[in-house]
Amino acid sequence: MAAIRKCTEETGRCPSLGELTRNARVSRRDVQKLFGNYGMAVRACGMEPAKDSPTKVEDLFADWAGVVRKLGKLPTIFDYERESVYSSKPLVSRCKGWRLVPEAMLAYAEREKLESEWADVLELVRESQVRGTGLVGKPADGVRGTGKILRDRPTYGPPMMDAGLAYGPANELGVVFLFGMMARQLGFVVMRIQTAFPDCEAMRKIDDQIWQKVRIEFEYESRNFLRHAHPPSGCDLIVCWIHNWHECPVEVVALSEVATGLR
Repeated sequence: MAAIRKCTEETGRCPSLGELTRNARVSRRDVQKLFGNYGMAVRACGMEPAKDSPTKVEDLFADWAGVVRKLGKLPTIFDYERESVYSSKPLVSRCKGWRLVPEAMLAYAEREKLESEWADVLELVRESQVRGTGLVGKPADGVRGTGKILRDRPTYGPPMMDAGLAYGPANELGVVFLFGMMARQLGFVVMRIQTAFPDCEAMRKIDDQIWQKVRIEFEYESRNFLRHAHPPSGCDLIVCWIHNWHECPVEVVALSEVATGLR
């Protein structure tokens, strides 16, 4: 409280948390431990905290780069919350996500010609980009995050498998989705999907120079083709998950049998 009052006298106004931590031997963790947050600390001194104003980019960069230099690595959001005088919110808001912070900080440093002052920090960012660790703008799988967090449901960590479908399909729609993921690896290019029989028209690779049009019907089990009373002459191929109609007169591609051999 004495530090806040002294900083107020020096600045002529209620100081920000960043100003306080720079000018006094007080850390953000001290404030949180004793008061819960900075606003409550200021009110305990008989003042009202200044209305929030955007933190300057140069202040955010200097603080973030200082944390990187101290840790010798790009910080996780938890590292930053522990070491910074700020919360992670200003950076996340400005950079549209924590994963994009290093890329944005690098661009700022290059634009403001800060390479010589922060050469070690910028080198860590560039090395991370080359390694494709996912800490910078282009994540390891080459796909940026999309959308915003829905606060009414839980979140999960990244998938541990290199696929867009976590588990094997449990119905015909799952078979359609999985075939769409695997089509190019299986030698198909889909032309049309429809609700009428047959479900799909696609081009099938015969060899490097020849492709041919085929008619495809999707089923969860190949025997469902028989149950649905489809005419075998109406399609060229059944794509299913489980092949349990071994006397089937139509060629069958069982995705459960080929998926294990493909990434």
